[in-house]
Amino acid sequence: MDPLRPGRGLADLLPEELKASGAHGVMLNHAERPVTFAVLEKSIARAREVGLFTIVCASSIAEIKAIALLAPDIIVAEPTELIGTGTTSDLSYMQASKDAVASIDPRILVLQGAGISCADDVERVISAGADATGSSSAIALARNRPALVEQMLAAVRRGWDTRMNTHQPMKKEQPA
Repeated sequence: MDPLRPGRGLADLLPEELKASGAHGVMLNHAERPVTFAVLEKSIARAREVGLFTIVCASSIAEIKAIALLAPDIIVAEPTELIGTGTTSDLSYMQASKDAVASIDPRILVLQGAGISCADDVERVISAGADATGSSSAIALARNRPALVEQMLAAVRRGWDTRMNTHQPMKKEQPA
């Protein structure tokens, strides 16, 4: 989404167009289309004006903190170098990203992304305390996409149940 108002721009996606087409939210600052902090700030404000949820990607803890100051609805904590690798963030990064956001605005949800490739990844991330997780490349490349999606959805439930039964929002990784 671009932060322009109707009447300006060429080949831009206006918030009003997205809302009119049925969108409920917009993802901003993904590694595939990073934006400057100034554009991000304007985009979040414009999305809010038209009633779109904002999901904003961030790679480092410093970037997560800066973006949290803009009060998006969800921050996607995903180190750029792990995107599409099948290697997930370690639990210390997950805890640090969750703590960084909570210290600024505990209402912002934190989605842990990057490298989520199977149901076990989903279950581990959710049981560790993430508000959400997601995967795109693993699903796009899967031989049986519907089956993988079903497995991942079931893993969300298992992860949630594990988290609720242990009453520990984020656990430190155990040494190997």
